[in-house]
Amino acid sequence: MITFLKTIATGIFLMTMVIHVQAQDSLVNQVPAKGLNTPDYVEYAPTISADGKTMIFQSNRSDGASYKLYESKLGKDGVWSQPVSLDKINNYGSSNDLIGGPSLSFDGNLLLFFATFNSGFGREDIYYSTREADGWSEPVNLGEAVNSPGYEGFPSISPDLKTLYFVKEKPLDEIDNKTVRKNLSFAYTICESHKSNEGVWSTPKELPLPINLYSSKAPRIMADNRTLIFSAIRSEEKLDYDLFQSQKTVLGDWSFPVNLSYVNTSESDQHSCISAAGDIMYFVYASKDIYTVEIPENLRQFVNNVVTGTITDKDSEQGVETEIIVRDARTTKEVLRAKSNASDGKYAIVLAAGRNYNVEFKSDGYSSYAAEYDLSNTKKYEEFNLDIQLFRSAKLTLTVSDTELFEALESAVKVKQRGSNSFFQEVKTNKLDGRVVLDLPLGQPYDVVVTAPNFKEASYSLDLTGLVIYRGYEKDMELQPEKVRVFLDVADIKNNSKIRSKIIIRNKSRDEVIEAYGNEYVALRAGDRYEIESTSSSGYAFNSTVVDLTETDKKVAPEVKVNMQITKLEKNAKLTLRNINFESNAYQLSEESFTELQRVVKLMEENPGLVVEIDAFTDDVGSAQYNKILSDNRAKSVVNYLIDNQIPSSRFVAKGFGEESPLVANDTDENRAKNRRVELKILDIL
Repeated sequence: MITFLKTIATGIFLMTMVIHVQAQDSLVNQVPAKGLNTPDYVEYAPTISADGKTMIFQSNRSDGASYKLYESKLGKDGVWSQPVSLDKINNYGSSNDLIGGPSLSFDGNLLLFFATFNSGFGREDIYYSTREADGWSEPVNLGEAVNSPGYEGFPSISPDLKTLYFVKEKPLDEIDNKTVRKNLSFAYTICESHKSNEGVWSTPKELPLPINLYSSKAPRIMADNRTLIFSAIRSEEKLDYDLFQSQKTVLGDWSFPVNLSYVNTSESDQHSCISAAGDIMYFVYASKDIYTVEIPENLRQFVNNVVTGTITDKDSEQGVETEIIVRDARTTKEVLRAKSNASDGKYAIVLAAGRNYNVEFKSDGYSSYAAEYDLSNTKKYEEFNLDIQLFRSAKLTLTVSDTELFEALESAVKVKQRGSNSFFQEVKTNKLDGRVVLDLPLGQPYDVVVTAPNFKEASYSLDLTGLVIYRGYEKDMELQPEKVRVFLDVADIKNNSKIRSKIIIRNKSRDEVIEAYGNEYVALRAGDRYEIESTSSSGYAFNSTVVDLTETDKKVAPEVKVNMQITKLEKNAKLTLRNINFESNAYQLSEESFTELQRVVKLMEENPGLVVEIDAFTDDVGSAQYNKILSDNRAKSVVNYLIDNQIPSSRFVAKGFGEESPLVANDTDENRAKNRRVELKILDIL
């Protein structure tokens, strides 16, 4: 077995030599990154966000001795901003602690690095920080599953945050090439660890041949999660580090590393980083400065697209930590699971071209959001911006109306969680439009109960558990009015014989008119007030009365009888006119008298041979002479109204009787009101 492995190693060595010879050597295409480097200090181990706009690197620029971490932003002019110290990280340990090898997650929310803090498990351990509202958090040790008493450094986190690549020291005696072993002070090997769904890191394992050969370090997994770039010494001809690239095959194996001749020089070239666009590489030249180079088309990683944005609370506009689940739209298999930043809701996800994706955004207590990205035919890098507003509650707009008249109803609305016996919200609808907006927290099923006086109760159920995408819900609720059964008893005033007269029923409480016939049942609304008129047809005069159901309890009095006696049109017959009113001590007709007088107009029009006498009566308040004159004038006012409505004056006689012929004794205000009246007496029918 040992002989077999040596044979493989020898083959790799020879192939590396051939590739390396073709890789040399100039800085014609490489240029220093603008705004990052200093003449007197070292800028080292850069890492870049997926969108290529944030870079973090290590430098000794603070004192020339100890290495710390710095962050810079790419300006629109292509120049990086003045680097800013990551103080919560840099000030965490002692001033002479080494902090380096940063790895920024592609979404920009997680930063891994190694440090020599005394709190670690070994000499150098891997730590992480998360992005907060005021910067990066204090370091947290990644744990003893990854860290050991020895050296762990230069981490690189995969875009799905599930695989960690990092470096361990390699004993020199494990290098079987004597020349290489003799000329190296340290050797390194690249390891990987996988995170379970429970967030536990696995025991690290070395990457196999052909990745690890003599000394391999500074791994960088690209946005496609398939391309690995690392620094390595793979030939005794060059004992400085060069950059190599390997890609994972469909079987999960790593391809033979390719020497990146477009970037490698005779100096040490290492610590690459590439944004998701995949066109520009940043790397460290001669272990001192950060350079940039354009990547040849044939060596670029697989095409990716990046979706970035901010997830906020729709009401507070604060950032929301949200789980982002990416699935293959065809197989529904999970491809990626990430989170937005808790402080400001920012996120970034990298989607490989060639597939169709469904992306779901979920956060406990909030609504969900879904998006689809079809990249099956995508051939180039593209960035998408998707800002999302999630909400904690749904808005249910209820519109309550009368199911028969379509009128808006002021009603009481009560809300409870399904299964509960108590209501947690009680409001009223607007009386003008019958509307109310209910704010209902997500995650519960609700029962909404609507009541209104003299209407039947109605309810509506809304389930806000599970996937909620839309915030606004609308529901029109029509309430059925409670009805009272009313019998219209219409009879001749003299002999009480039943008359099938046409009946007009006018609802005085709302806009409603009902037509019926005498001696029938009608259903009228409980709580309303009605004027009921028997029309002047079939040789009879009209009559009217009022039915007040405002105080009627349908359960106590389910049925009401209305007695209406109507007068036959014959000589000397008398008809008391209702609601003919005058101003106090005056004879001007009040407006409320016109309804009854219009009935008289209609009676006279339908019976052109009818000649009548209009008689007016007063109570006994005042002198008899005064009351006689007042009643004469009131009778004339009625006749004048009828004449103004095109009824000939020859068909009327006006008489005032003063306080004569009272119907009842003038001993109470109520009785006096009865005695103040106007009557119609039939003189002749021609």
